[in-house]
Amino acid sequence: MDIRLLSDVAGVILVGGRSRRMGRDKALIPLGGKPLVERVIDAFRPLFERTLLVGDRGERFASYGLPVFPDIHPGSALGGLYTGLVRAGTPHVFVSACDVPWPDPRVIARLCSLREGFDVVVPRTVGGSEPLFAVYGTGCLPAMERMLREGNYRIYDFYPEVRTRYVEQAELADLVTPARTFVNVNTPEEFETIRNKEEGMAIKAVSFVAKSGTGKTTLLEKVIAELKGRGYRIGVIKHDAHRFDIDHPGKDSHRLTAAGADTMLIASPEKLALVKKYDEAPSLDDLLATYFGDVDIVLTEGFKKSGLPKIEVHRMERSATLLCRGEEHDPTLVAVASDAALALDVPVFDLNNPAQLADFVERTFLAAGAA
Repeated sequence: MDIRLLSDVAGVILVGGRSRRMGRDKALIPLGGKPLVERVIDAFRPLFERTLLVGDRGERFASYGLPVFPDIHPGSALGGLYTGLVRAGTPHVFVSACDVPWPDPRVIARLCSLREGFDVVVPRTVGGSEPLFAVYGTGCLPAMERMLREGNYRIYDFYPEVRTRYVEQAELADLVTPARTFVNVNTPEEFETIRNKEEGMAIKAVSFVAKSGTGKTTLLEKVIAELKGRGYRIGVIKHDAHRFDIDHPGKDSHRLTAAGADTMLIASPEKLALVKKYDEAPSLDDLLATYFGDVDIVLTEGFKKSGLPKIEVHRMERSATLLCRGEEHDPTLVAVASDAALALDVPVFDLNNPAQLADFVERTFLAAGAA
């Protein structure tokens, strides 16, 4: 596609979110050596003569040399979109949130090319509309103003009142990469998943998850035995949401820990054990990097909210529904081991055939060229 610089469409990047779920400023989180907001700026540069940022604390972005406008109506993405459309000085704007890790200039250009005769050009995927990766015209302003006065901040609610062009998935099929193009970041777990896709995992790891009583530990120990028999070095992390104590009262090691040792290591010619106290739980990334540099793969039990690839263990007698394909659609699910025939968008393996599951783990994570 021939991409040319547009003078009648401005690029608007929303940077005003408080990042409460992330716990830190999403705009400035580095990915692939660049802050997320810079990745969006770079996607806009070959497309728009004018790019502006909308949000507070403009000093955060001083190094980019772009205008930063505070929200006219603070507190919502709709308010940010309204501000961008008012301040841009162009008939249309293309708006993006600052936390889009893979903004594709080709997709943006395609959407902008469809703006003639429309007030909104918005992509629509299987997950619904993408209002923060879309084109808006000044014809939207009256409807936006009314909604802001009424306290209704759902952007798509004004679509029926203006000339809206929905761009269906099939129209972008030659450009869009599923689970990539329209992704944004809201939580540390989502960022971990995205970072793994972008930078690759330094240590290969996969998490086995299940509802309690499903038998994931039994299956996991059989998969470990299978992989170990094939010559792989295996690491395991067990998640425990409660306090645990692997030391025993009366033993010297327990006495030393009880006396106040923050780190206590006991070593023998064959193995060692480490007991370490901490005030704040280390991240899964830190655990993998610190303790598992000498293995081929780490299999974790639990960590349902992590960004690791997941294999869900399912037993129909325990529950007819899945953790990762129930109320939530977990994009990190890569396979299911079940005692029932399930029609899913990921491979389903026989719960009672650990060798089959070990084949999948080996092929997906351990074979030459595997991710």
